[in-house]
Amino acid sequence: MDSLSGKIAIVTGASSGIGKAAAARLAERGATVLMICRSPERGQRALSEIRGQTGNQAVELRLADLASLRQVRELGEHLSAELDRLDILINNAGVYRNRLELTEDGFERTMAVNHLAHFLLTHLLIDRLRAASGRVVNVSSGSHRSGKLDRATLQSIIRGEGRYRGLRAYSDSKLANVLFTFELARRFESVITANAFHPGVLATRIWNQNHNALSLMLRLFKPLMGSPE
Repeated sequence: MDSLSGKIAIVTGASSGIGKAAAARLAERGATVLMICRSPERGQRALSEIRGQTGNQAVELRLADLASLRQVRELGEHLSAELDRLDILINNAGVYRNRLELTEDGFERTMAVNHLAHFLLTHLLIDRLRAASGRVVNVSSGSHRSGKLDRATLQSIIRGEGRYRGLRAYSDSKLANVLFTFELARRFESVITANAFHPGVLATRIWNQNHNALSLMLRLFKPLMGSPE
């Protein structure tokens, strides 16, 4: 396993699931890892576990609610001032809501967290990524194939206008992730590497905030799902 000693990595949604597993693997390989978490309690618990498991003390916690673009902007500005380069940015944090919820900015929550927050954070850190010839990894989903961002105006979609369907909103956000990745690769070819991937259906917390039939069924089948690791 190649060492990542001297590399700096940021992982959003790092308190559980894929984000926590990624942060642990990066720390295991010697990287300095900044974990972006919404919950202080879960974030601190994950931080302690990763430091204990890997012995890497260069793992740190940063708090931000990615549903708030104000907090995302503050986070990005602080990180940009703190770092002179960024080798790896893993845009992982994600939500699914079966009912319409609007953020403080008036945006539909799934699109706001899954895409808008990561779009803004990446933009704010782009100079640091360029300085390191870094890599951006966007956690998307195979459900992007069901997304349809030309079904209405983008303003209507990101504001959740019209008849709301949770899976459609989720698919739209994941299609936005993929399109964003391709545009990053096009604009910064040979300077920044951009990847998107479908992790599969895994036993994570993403379905825990909903009480609809689909979420309940998926929670029942969690023991049969793959692990985030």
